Amino acid sequence: MNNSGLTERVKITKTSFTNSHTYLIQADKDINDRANYIVPFDDPDINLRSDYQIYRRINGFLQPSEIKASRRRLGLSLRELAAILGMSFSTLSEIENGLVLHSQIQDNLLRLLAHGDLLQQLAVYHKNYVISHFDSKTFESIMKKLKHTEILKLQG
Repeated sequence: MNNSGLTERVKITKTSFTNSHTYLIQADKDINDRANYIVPFDDPDINLRSDYQIYRRINGFLQPSEIKASRRRLGLSLRELAAILGMSFSTLSEIENGLVLHSQIQDNLLRLLAHGDLLQQLAVYHKNYVISHFDSKTFESIMKKLKHTEILKLQG
């Protein structure tokens, strides 16, 4: 098998761009015949992930690594953050792992990670919802994490 890069035109929703995609081609096959192009067996989503990364950059969306780093900086688990944002755990996990493209509305919500005080307010507004997913003790723990982050932000 030979590794080959092919520049292709990609369209995701209304965003068009070119991207270099990775394919495998058997050594005895014609490199000019696209029917012979095979996605890598060990990473069949390599081209899709690359397309998603470019789409996010073009449209000003947060990258999965930025979302995960911000959540960890706040000391929140995936389940805690998902409950505060009103997002399912599985959706947030898929977004953080780059498996799906998040919507503009989800991106706007995720940008609250840079503003612990606003995230605190959101948690307070939806206190009963958050408690229904955990308990009062966990809610108080979440609030302490968010307050501690804001204190560090003010000191820094």
